[in-house]
Amino acid sequence: MTSVQLDDFVQNFLHTWNSHDVDAVMDLMTDDCEFEPSSRAWGIHYKGTAEVRAAVEKLFKSASDIQWRPVYYFAAGDRLVIEVLATGTDDKGEPFETPGCDLLTLRGGKISSKRAYRKL
Repeated sequence: MTSVQLDDFVQNFLHTWNSHDVDAVMDLMTDDCEFEPSSRAWGIHYKGTAEVRAAVEKLFKSASDIQWRPVYYFAAGDRLVIEVLATGTDDKGEPFETPGCDLLTLRGGKISSKRAYRKL
């Protein structure tokens, strides 16, 4: 991936997630995608479009104004690391500003695995 392709991919990825458009988010994913969200409950792992879609919908409902801003990103082979600053309001009405990181595995220009980590 060239630096221009990387920049375009990351900007599109973040724009799509920040739009809260679940269909557009799922268009970024492979049919056999996997998602491990940042969560207080350890070990949550979603596999396949139905499970991942439900998890993304739940995330957008629990933090309806969440936004991710890029801090730093790089790619190595089929792996992409995106450091972000997540801001928004949680489901209890509390504002948050939390650093985090997405570890993506790419296949055929789509995301086959998204593992999200955040500072708790």
